[in-house]
Amino acid sequence: MNAKKKILSILMCASIILLSACSGNESDGNVTNVNSSTTTTTQALDNEIDYSSMADIGEVDEANEDGTGPAYVKGQLAGEVHALCYYDIGKQEKETAEIFAEHFGGTLTTEIAGWNDWWDKLGTYIATGDSPDLVRYDWIAFPCYASKNTYTPLDDWLDMDADLWKDIKSVIQSFDYAGKHFYFPSDVMPGFTITYNRASVLEAGLKDPMELYKENNWNWNTFKELAAQWVDKDPDNNEGLRGNKWMGLMFTNTTGVKMLDVTGTDIVNNLRNENVERAMNFLSDMRKQGLIGDGYVDPGAAFADGSLLFLAMESEWTFESAQQGLFNNGLEGEIVTIPMPKDPNSDKYYIAADTFGYLVPAGSPNVQGGVDWILSSRLYESDPETRAADFEYKTAPGPAYYDLCPECRHDYTAGDNTLTVCPECDTPRREKFKAVYSKEQYDLIDEMLHSDKFELVFDNAMGVDGGVTDIMTATDEALIDGVTYHDVSYTTMLNSKYEAIEAFIQPYRDAMAKAAQS
Repeated sequence: MNAKKKILSILMCASIILLSACSGNESDGNVTNVNSSTTTTTQALDNEIDYSSMADIGEVDEANEDGTGPAYVKGQLAGEVHALCYYDIGKQEKETAEIFAEHFGGTLTTEIAGWNDWWDKLGTYIATGDSPDLVRYDWIAFPCYASKNTYTPLDDWLDMDADLWKDIKSVIQSFDYAGKHFYFPSDVMPGFTITYNRASVLEAGLKDPMELYKENNWNWNTFKELAAQWVDKDPDNNEGLRGNKWMGLMFTNTTGVKMLDVTGTDIVNNLRNENVERAMNFLSDMRKQGLIGDGYVDPGAAFADGSLLFLAMESEWTFESAQQGLFNNGLEGEIVTIPMPKDPNSDKYYIAADTFGYLVPAGSPNVQGGVDWILSSRLYESDPETRAADFEYKTAPGPAYYDLCPECRHDYTAGDNTLTVCPECDTPRREKFKAVYSKEQYDLIDEMLHSDKFELVFDNAMGVDGGVTDIMTATDEALIDGVTYHDVSYTTMLNSKYEAIEAFIQPYRDAMAKAAQS
């Protein structure tokens, strides 16, 4: 798995502190802290790459500039690009950094800001004319920060009809803000899935959910039946379902409806939609029947004691973290992740989707350099050779090792990279944890993204305003969390909070209407 995907998967899980311009103090921006010990070890024992020497090219080959628009200057080197992020982009995304250097003559430096202040820094830099050239996409970027003139429109810089982008053109269009497009994602993936330990399911004599999926019988009803059967086996200890604060959104999206939908000209509040209410009532009933536990659990520990059946959470990060949890604890098992169960009333699987990519801040002194990084990231993700290598790496059983000896820093990659003991000091090579995907698992994830059986849903519920997020999640009185993890009525909760949510949304509608007229 490439480092970019690892960062993406990890970063989806917690919250960041936002600028007061987006109202509420906190919002889930698809980010969390990277495990510092893992990151430090990786950086200490993996090779550093000299990108500056790679970037010493004479000109940009025109073949690398496919997918660009009329504002893009052909043949111009990217030069030095300054990024602002909560991790070192170049170190974590080595493959993209190599393409950026070798194809566009660019080097990237990242100013790393902590979780509590990087949005503040971005706002300050833009206001003082000292903008960076690149920032990472997060959920709150659209429409909240798009409405604050935070980003550079890329419609004249990139051509969504070009071959490079046409496969995700509809995704780009879903981020329409008043007729402008600030975000051209590098990659699209399932946002939330159901993860379980197949060994525990089979040992309990339950039907394997993967088989239910293959039989086209994986839906809310069969999902609930399995949870009930599991809890009945040990009511004092077993839990049917745990998740995070977006549980209601996950199930709502399986109906094909977004809680909040940014259309480009309006923000549609669907919280009173009958399908939203039906999904929330389904979860409320599961909670009342004792099938849902008390909220968030670390996926690395979720299946350690064998009491949990299902974990509804971010797909890739949860799958790999759960595998690592078994590995770290010396436990047997087979972690599997499958789509959210289908709404019985739907004709197909509607699943919450997520994206990975970058935006160019307003006022960037090197817009084209930022665009070149976006091009590099997309070139990497869409390259058939990359996809083939990704399949080979993910399905290989391992083991995987760091590049350097932990004792004398012998570089294995400069010689026999198959050695497991250092030829210079006899120190055993340090092994990395490696998540392994069965072909069955890999093909299913691919099917979720490239099959007519599925339709991806990009919900804007957590992207409008921090105040909306505060009302929806995080406490027992929150609209989503209260229904999912506490015995309260969705209708009652919504009636008490609907107007407050509307009050947060309306200024964004007004800003969008104003932007459309300019």
